[in-house]
Amino acid sequence: MAEDTGQERTEDATQKKRDDAKRKGQVPRSKELSTTLVTLSGACMLAFASQGLGDDAMKLFSQAFSADYLTIRDAQQMPALFYNFWLEALLLFIPLFAVLFIAAAVASIALGGWTFSLQFKPERWNPVAGIAKMFSLKSLVELLKSMGKLLLVGAAAVAGAIVMQDEIISLINHAPDKAIRDALGILGLFFLISSLPLILIAGIDVPFQKWNHNKELRMTKQEVRDEMKETDGRPEVKSKLREMQQAAARRRMMEDIPQADVVITNPTHYSVALKYDEVSGGAPRVVAKGVDLVAAKIREVAGDSDVPIVESPRLARAVYATTDIGGEIPAGLYLAVAQILAYVYQLRDWQAIGGDAPEQPEPHVEDDYLRGLQPQAE
Repeated sequence: MAEDTGQERTEDATQKKRDDAKRKGQVPRSKELSTTLVTLSGACMLAFASQGLGDDAMKLFSQAFSADYLTIRDAQQMPALFYNFWLEALLLFIPLFAVLFIAAAVASIALGGWTFSLQFKPERWNPVAGIAKMFSLKSLVELLKSMGKLLLVGAAAVAGAIVMQDEIISLINHAPDKAIRDALGILGLFFLISSLPLILIAGIDVPFQKWNHNKELRMTKQEVRDEMKETDGRPEVKSKLREMQQAAARRRMMEDIPQADVVITNPTHYSVALKYDEVSGGAPRVVAKGVDLVAAKIREVAGDSDVPIVESPRLARAVYATTDIGGEIPAGLYLAVAQILAYVYQLRDWQAIGGDAPEQPEPHVEDDYLRGLQPQAE
């Protein structure tokens, strides 16, 4: 890749540069999106599962405080009781932890996708660079964003406390079990109200992070040219592209052989498959052609598809030399090909109704149509 030559980075990043950046872990990320999804998920979980969570919490506390005097005095039973209490408390909050974990994972891959990159960058341990980052424009933006988030969330929290103050005060008049359930519901609703401004902040931060990531990946015109030269100019890339193109062409060619009227062979070195469309009225077209192994494959597919195979060495070589796949045969070969097609039609009639077998013709082919081909046994 070309080094920075002072040119402006005006070009969008190529797909190769984006892929390279992703492999290095350089993808757009939004901390605000993660904070928003995790906070909202936890708040919703508390708000809507407060009844069941409160009942389970009451049972847990009831068991913890119902231990008799002898159990409390027993140095062996008390640690086990303490251990069971915290284990059940942990199990009680596993659904909440699971929801928070899923929310954090979704927020992480929602913007930029899944990446894993383990790299050691010595420049990150440079204290001078760290101090410079503290006074950078990005740090200033993060500071302003944090202050705005604090003000908005604080205002929402105060508003939520004012709205729910009657419910909070009324908790002192409820029985302990109902008070715990209601307190969990109020706590979840309070967190939900307090978290609503985070949606606005994330809605602003996500497009900004995408824009900033694309800006950081921008390239100069010279970098784009160098990358195209590096990628397209590699011999292995060109060879791989040619192999893929040839393989695709062979697949399409083999698929067209069952629709051919005849396959003319050398008989071993060359094979050409011809198709004549009587409706269009054009000249016969070559639907497949090949030499050696490809020629053998053409004969194999033709045999499996009951396409007639006719040996005419000079004509097979002439059609191969003069006509591309999908093209019409030249006018100078009309008569020779017509003789072969007439023989094929007579052969079909003979196979259907019997009688005397037709005699295979020996079409005349001028030497001009064989120029450029290696001499082969006929």
